[in-house]
Amino acid sequence: SVSQALMAVGLGGFEKRPIDTLSGGQLQRTLFARVLLQDADLILLDEPFNAVDTKTVGDLITLIKRWHGEERTIMVVVHDLDLVRHNFPETLLLARQPIAWGETKETLRPENLLRARRFHEAWEENAPWCEPDNHEHGDHPHDHGHDHHHGSGPRAA
Repeated sequence: SVSQALMAVGLGGFEKRPIDTLSGGQLQRTLFARVLLQDADLILLDEPFNAVDTKTVGDLITLIKRWHGEERTIMVVVHDLDLVRHNFPETLLLARQPIAWGETKETLRPENLLRARRFHEAWEENAPWCEPDNHEHGDHPHDHGHDHHHGSGPRAA
């Protein structure tokens, strides 16, 4: 129920509170309560710790870890690398293209962060999507006609 979800995120008694009266941290907690109500197996969180205090960050990370323990898949977009290092066991480092993916300690190695920073510094708003040259498609090389488009942006596999 809504009451139970709000209680789980530390907002018991807020059921009738207008949304425009909530602080930034309270609003983030209500968004996490909504995720609880959805009971999804795949949870996508985009910058869930922005504009919230340290206690709220800790409480929300506790919820994320609980969901992970329930064998849910959680994808979190976070730019605070210290937060990632301390709380997320696996990391995908992106900078217009995947830089590294795997155990956080290995993914956030200095050489990977330098590669990501170079992509960021060279950012152009209207630049095409970058993809590696001469990549493989199953058992055939890149240099041939295709029925799909390279550099056209994100797409489903």
